[in-house]
This record gives sequence, structure tokens and C-alpha cells, in this order.
Amino acid sequence: MYYFLLNFVSPLLLFEYHFQYSNALDVVLVLLLFAFGLILFYLFRFIRRRIDADNQEKIAQYKIYGFFTKLLFEEDLDERSFNEKVNKIKKKVPFDKPWCKELLIENIIDLDKNLKGNYSQLLIKIYLQLGLFNYMKSLLETGKSYYISKVIYYWRELGYAPSSKIIYPYVRHENEQVRTAAVLAYISLSDKDPLSILDEYVDRISPIDEIKLLDIIQRKKIKKPTFIGDWLAHERPSHVVFALKLIAYYNALEFKSAVIELIKSADLRIRESAIEVVRRLLIEDAEGALIDIYDEGNDKLKIKIVESLAAMGSRSGEAFLFQVVNSPNRSELLLAAMRGLKELDSELFVQNYPEGSTLCAVKKHVLDPYI
Repeated sequence: MYYFLLNFVSPLLLFEYHFQYSNALDVVLVLLLFAFGLILFYLFRFIRRRIDADNQEKIAQYKIYGFFTKLLFEEDLDERSFNEKVNKIKKKVPFDKPWCKELLIENIIDLDKNLKGNYSQLLIKIYLQLGLFNYMKSLLETGKSYYISKVIYYWRELGYAPSSKIIYPYVRHENEQVRTAAVLAYISLSDKDPLSILDEYVDRISPIDEIKLLDIIQRKKIKKPTFIGDWLAHERPSHVVFALKLIAYYNALEFKSAVIELIKSADLRIRESAIEVVRRLLIEDAEGALIDIYDEGNDKLKIKIVESLAAMGSRSGEAFLFQVVNSPNRSELLLAAMRGLKELDSELFVQNYPEGSTLCAVKKHVLDPYI
């Protein structure tokens, strides 16, 4: 590469010598050509390094595959042989490089998720024996939010429960991303009333966080938390919404009165969530409240109300759906109401509507969506 640069630059130097910079244009041309040569040189060098790095990572990955295959599927592996294999892989790959350590961590996580059988304990043992726990602690000590979030995520995915004590203080970290990662990881890893930490959670709970939290709760089969009632009156709408989702998940009908009240909430998302709880838990006492707020909502909210009334299936609800069907409404709302009548096996659905009318077309579409 340096030989290429020398050959490229030499003619420029000769050019400089012969013409002795006869005018400013020559000088500019020489400088531009020289700059262009340098750019090409560094571009080629960058590409070469990137190719070398990719090749190095592929080779390391191949060796790591072999290492895990031998450790996980070799029978009668004693402690001495285990330690020898661990020490050997550290010499076979560029273990001193951070990317290599993280490659090993990611392989352990992937294997734990995808292998059938109980390999978790052995994988954690490999993780500790490789010194990867200490490496991750060193990343925490940098104090950089990016590294802290990465470490917390790795511990959560590894399912390494002892790390919950280290993670706990980060629930109050100055960076919101770190705080959220810490809460999710702590709930996932701690065995001692893990949801109690949500009482200290001051950030907004995003819809994505809700999904992650509910997934953790379902996988760990965490018992119903005590804060649900308090959160229904929380100042943060996101906390109220999450409390409603917990009510639906735990089938907590003791809160049905509060849920009915929240149907009238000024916050649209709280109102939608409360209606969803009513539908899932079939809270018949909410029927009157749903009908009362129907005209105040947008089409999305009205469809949710229609679906809830159809799920409960009372006579008054059926009559209200028929009223919706016979009122001038957008096609999505007419379809939802007609579909509700069909689900109820209502005579109001079975009856014949005038051929060519909107209701006839809506009924046909409910019976055959391809029409």
C-alpha cells in the first residue's frame, strides 16, 4: 500500500520541480491531486482492515462453535477436562479483544434460548469460568450509559439471578434508558417480590415496556402485586394503563368498580384500556357506562365499545348494536356492529335486509369478507 502511495506521489513531486509552481492554478491542482491520493490510500486501508476484522470474527466464531459443541454434548466431562477446554479456547481466539468476549456472551445467550434440555447451569458455569462476569462488571465501572445498558441487558438475557443485587441501584440512574433497562432486568432476575420495584418507578411506561413487563410476569408466573389499586389513581396515565393491563392479566375482578369509573377518563388511552378490560373480563355492570360514552368517542373507541357489548351479549347491548347498524355510520363501524350481532346469533342479524341496501351489503361482507 505504501509502495502504491509512493508511486502516486512521485510524479506530483516531479511536476512541482519542473514547473516550480508557475502559477497558483498549478499549486491548487497539485494539492488536490495529493489530497485525492491520500483519501484513496486511507479508504483502501479502512476497507482492508474491515475485511481482516470480519475474517477474524468468522474464524473466532467457528472455533467457538467447536468449543461449545465439545462442552455441551460430551458425556462424563470431569472438572479438570472442563477447565482445560475453557483455558484452551481463551488461547485459540483473541480473547483479550472486547468484541471476542461479547461474541462468547452472545453465543451463550443464543444457546440458552435455542437448545432443548436444561443447559442453563452449565452455560452459566462456562460464563463464570471464562471470566465474563468480571468483564461485564468492568464495563459498568466505566459509568457510560451505553455500556451500563448493554451489561444489564446481557445479564437479563443470561438469566443470571445474582446480578439482580448489582442491577438494583441503577433503577435510580440519571439516564432514563438505563433506569428502564434496570427495572426490566431486576423484575426478570429477582425472586423476592420483584414487582415491588415498580413502586419506585418514576418514568413513563411505554407500550413496548408494557409488553416486555407482561412477558416477564407471564414467564416467571409472578404473583399479583399489591400496588394495583394505588396505581389506578396514579398521576401518570402510563401507570394507570399498566395497572389496567395487570387487572386483565390477573382476572382481578375486585377492581371492577374502579375500571368502570375509568371508562369515563379524560385520557383516551386510559379509556381505551378500561374498555378492553371490560371486554376481556366480561364486566356486565359496565354496559350502561359504555353506552353513555359511545357518542363522545372517535370511531376507534366506538368499535371497542361495540366489541365489548357484543362480548357481553345482553338484550340491551344487542338492541344498541342494532341501533348502531341502523344509524348513518362509517363502514368500519357498521361492520363491527353487524359482526357483533352475528356473534350473538341475533335474530336482528338473521333477518333479510332490502337487496341493494347498505345493510344488505354489510351483512354479506360479514358472512363472506371477500365480497
